[in-house]
This record gives sequence, C-alpha cells and structure tokens, in this order.
Amino acid sequence: MKIILSPIASNYTTNVSVNGLTIVIDGASVDLSVIPEGGQAIPEKLSPFVGPVTRDKVTVKYFYDSSKAVPDQSANWDDYTFNVEAGEVPCPIIWKTQED
Repeated sequence: MKIILSPIASNYTTNVSVNGLTIVIDGASVDLSVIPEGGQAIPEKLSPFVGPVTRDKVTVKYFYDSSKAVPDQSANWDDYTFNVEAGEVPCPIIWKTQED
C-alpha cells in the first residue's frame, strides 16, 4: 500500500502501521477492504486521512512533536511517501540530536 504522510507540527508524534488492507493510526484500525476494487472513499473532516482513500493509496495526517524536531523539514513529498505491505510506516521527521 502506498502511504503518504502529510506532516503537521504538533506536540506528539503519530504512529502508523499497515497489515494488508488494514491501516492502524495511533491505535485505531481502519479496514480498507470495505472500499471496492477501483473505488474510493472520501474521508470526513475529522478523519485521520487527507483526500480520497483507496485500497492501494492513502494520505495520512502525520502529527509530529515539533519541540523534538529540527525546524527545517524536507519539502520533498518523496520523503513522506512509503510503500508498506506490513509493519510500521517509517518516520520521515528529522529529529534534533542531544547537542541541539
């Protein structure tokens, strides 16, 4: 599944994982198998998703703890795009080091 993380500065960091057609965002499971093949769902305003959701591609609101991150994050969408079939979605955020 193609996962695109849409970064949002916050005071916590979102956890995202995938298991087949199930995506888990901060502990809440969303079963994408209810979307028909070739179909799409439009998320509600308070949903963790941005834009149309398909069985193959989702964009997730990705909150990150800005107090622990370097101020200048990548502006390249490729850095926030991952293909994951099972397991944790990597964190694309560049974190401060102990010396920062």
